[in-house]
Amino acid sequence: MANALPNVQHAALWLVGPDMPGLLNLGATFVRDRGGNIDKDIADKFGENAVVFMSVTAEPANIQRMAAETASLKAASGCAVVFQPMKEPTIPAGFCEELHGFDVITDDAPGIIAEITKLVADYGMLIVGHTGERRVVPGPRRQVQAGQKYIVMLPRTFDLNEFSFYLNKLVKQHNGQVKAPLRPVPGLLWWW
Repeated sequence: MANALPNVQHAALWLVGPDMPGLLNLGATFVRDRGGNIDKDIADKFGENAVVFMSVTAEPANIQRMAAETASLKAASGCAVVFQPMKEPTIPAGFCEELHGFDVITDDAPGIIAEITKLVADYGMLIVGHTGERRVVPGPRRQVQAGQKYIVMLPRTFDLNEFSFYLNKLVKQHNGQVKAPLRPVPGLLWWW
């Protein structure tokens, strides 16, 4: 008999404020001590401030407990705290249930994310997840590169070959490459 998933609800937790040692641990401990599980987390530093995001699952009663007790996390961290319970996501009408993704690496350029997201929108895709990052590649000729990963929902009518052609063309204009072409990716909608 296959393991059935427990009755869980999803929520998002954000902490934004002054950075400090152990900030991610405070958020993780808050979730753990209230019966939650972290499905995905992102922590980043911006100057003196930090942003922590966690996608959380727990039984509905534990989600309610977390929502009611965010003041304790705010007091311990000194950060602004937002806890948002969510309903199970649904597939919008006219979109495929299976998620797809692609990764690109290009030279960094102002507007590169805007250009790629415009192409995605022009083809009617919904962006479910996106991560982008600028990195300095060390070496005798240092180079700044931009890497991006997209997770999308495709409309039921979609021309994969045409989209791939224009994505490759756009990426090559920025001396880049499509590291992973548009392809199905594992995972459920709420995970991304």
